[in-house]
Amino acid sequence: MPDRRDLKQGRIKPGYVLDADEISEFDMSDEDRVDFREGVLLFNAGDYWESHEAWEQVWKRHSEPSRVFLQALIQTAAAYHQLNRGIYHGVVKHFRNAETKLRPFPNPFLGLQTQPVKDALIAGLSEAERLGADGIGDFDPSLVVELTYDPST
Repeated sequence: MPDRRDLKQGRIKPGYVLDADEISEFDMSDEDRVDFREGVLLFNAGDYWESHEAWEQVWKRHSEPSRVFLQALIQTAAAYHQLNRGIYHGVVKHFRNAETKLRPFPNPFLGLQTQPVKDALIAGLSEAERLGADGIGDFDPSLVVELTYDPST
């Protein structure tokens, strides 16, 4: 049976990838800001699953098209979580999907510096593909991004 997991491109569904003119920052409540900041702190501490959970709370409270930005962050966290578990397919899939979604977003967005994340997703994907499934445990930790967040920007 053929492998149905296509690792060659990001998952593209309606609403997953926005055009630049569809992107706008949405209003964040105090609760959203707390959860978003908590996600950043958890991510930077290497608690990727927990950061994913914090950002998912914000994502659930919004219906605006730009919430796909939150999905990109969630998938970035999922990629690093899978990296820690040594799951090659998950690393590649989540890096690719996160980069595809994050690509059109400006720098910064919702106070988060997006360019370093975009760069890290591309570099991480390249490193994962270079290493392959058998070598994923040798992923260069210096390629893991640290998020920069300033809610006043």
